[in-house]
Amino acid sequence: MIRLTHWLFEFILRTPIIFWCCVVANLIGAVWGAAVWYGPMLAASPLWAWPFIPDCPLAAFLGTIALFGMRAGRRWTLFYTLTAFACIHYGIWTLVFWLRQWTGSGVIDPFEMVLFVTHIGLLCEGVLFATRLGDVSFPQRLTVIGWFVLAFGVDYGLGYHPPLASHVTFDFIMWLTVALTGGLSIALLALPRTGAQPTRLSTTTVEG
Repeated sequence: MIRLTHWLFEFILRTPIIFWCCVVANLIGAVWGAAVWYGPMLAASPLWAWPFIPDCPLAAFLGTIALFGMRAGRRWTLFYTLTAFACIHYGIWTLVFWLRQWTGSGVIDPFEMVLFVTHIGLLCEGVLFATRLGDVSFPQRLTVIGWFVLAFGVDYGLGYHPPLASHVTFDFIMWLTVALTGGLSIALLALPRTGAQPTRLSTTTVEG
């Protein structure tokens, strides 16, 4: 399975049309999500809270940068780890969010289905990144975990959590976030110290 994900990721990075489709999809999701879904909330929030508000758009934007970095063979281990954590975390979070909403309402809106499908892509992207992290040090792992613990405090302690839906309550998304942050943190701490290193698509590897 790991070999298959390595092959798939190499295929994405080495095939221009697929690579650029991923880049464009990420950027559309990042811009649209930040402007439309989180736009009103960002406009009403202080600037210091902005990095903690547009969760999925930020993950998609980080994913765009990570794609370019991995294609160039850059060894941004901390950044890749943060990006993988974010894409997996917010991908799963959004899928569960909409499943809960649909279960309660009994109605599936076409637009909501589009969001559901696109976040499957975000989750898959995070999984692919997670297989290419390289050697993640213990301080780097704690830094990533610390960021998401801080984000949890800002979201649910200070009230900057994502917008709710008619059948999705505050308690539900809070405990969902606790479960995802805790589970992914444990997985990150348990990750072996060795892993695949990003390799430049030419004959040399770029150090950076």
